Amino acid sequence: MGVRIVQVCGLWFWVAFTFFVFVVIHQSQALFNITNIAQNQSPSAGHSPVAMGLTTRQRMARSESAWRSSVSLRHQMAAAHPLNPNIPFFPAQHMSDFGKFPYTLWDFFPSTYTCPHDMQRVGRLGDGGKWVCGMSLYEAKPGLAVTAQPHSSSSTSRPETIIYSFGVNDESTFEAEMLARIPSAQIFAFDFSVSRFGPQISPSYSARAHFSKVGLGAKDEFARTPQFFTLQTLMKENKHDYIDILKIDIEGIGQVMIELHLVDDKNVNFERFLKWWERLEGLGMRPVWLEVNLMAVTLGEGKTDPRCVEYVWVNARDERSVLLQE
Repeated sequence: MGVRIVQVCGLWFWVAFTFFVFVVIHQSQALFNITNIAQNQSPSAGHSPVAMGLTTRQRMARSESAWRSSVSLRHQMAAAHPLNPNIPFFPAQHMSDFGKFPYTLWDFFPSTYTCPHDMQRVGRLGDGGKWVCGMSLYEAKPGLAVTAQPHSSSSTSRPETIIYSFGVNDESTFEAEMLARIPSAQIFAFDFSVSRFGPQISPSYSARAHFSKVGLGAKDEFARTPQFFTLQTLMKENKHDYIDILKIDIEGIGQVMIELHLVDDKNVNFERFLKWWERLEGLGMRPVWLEVNLMAVTLGEGKTDPRCVEYVWVNARDERSVLLQE
């Protein structure tokens, strides 16, 4: 039996390898043909030059079309499920349904909107690092001289890159790398469970790294310890009317990075999650990246399902975002 399996696997390997070679050759030939066309069809020859790229707006329009298609498929797939709206998020716990409906929650919400610029991962590998849309654009913004109000911003002039980070714990490689690579970055971190940034933040960045031992809440709670505040209150306190990047890494608006944690599939209603998700989409937020965080699985906590996922969203309607600039 072992020999037969090896033989079958070997056969599939060569089939896959042959297909791969065919695709590479085909794409190389296509690229060669496009290059010839571009060289031969010059304005002097009486032909229009070949368009070698799309504008940011054109790329976003194509992404919007792809995203709308995925939304339609989301509802079709959910409606076809016999347990809708109480769809089991992790069918590994529902083996009787696994063969017919092998879905997880995240299959209904793919990142189908393409970032119109480069995508780069910032911070350490694994838990703690984040993907950033248009990282090169933030890096290109010039740094600022120290002023009396180093972290103020206004609607008419925003030379700084304002970054809010909720959930720091003792792991600050993301914040440290953002400060090192973006001269204009001012990072405001909030975490009620710790008293400071992680040790990764260099003292040389202290003028641009601001920490507060508070939590993010649905309402302001001054009486409790530690205190919790809404995002609007924190922005008003810091004299901000705009956030370039919002990183939320806590359990259970130019660009948002959020890590979602699900405790179990019995306490999270699919229909409720769907309404929350589509409320964000209704505000113009579009998912451009998804990374499954398997930390709970690899730590051996008895959980075998992908309950933690990192999403990156961009605001497709935000005219002030650097991501929408040509």
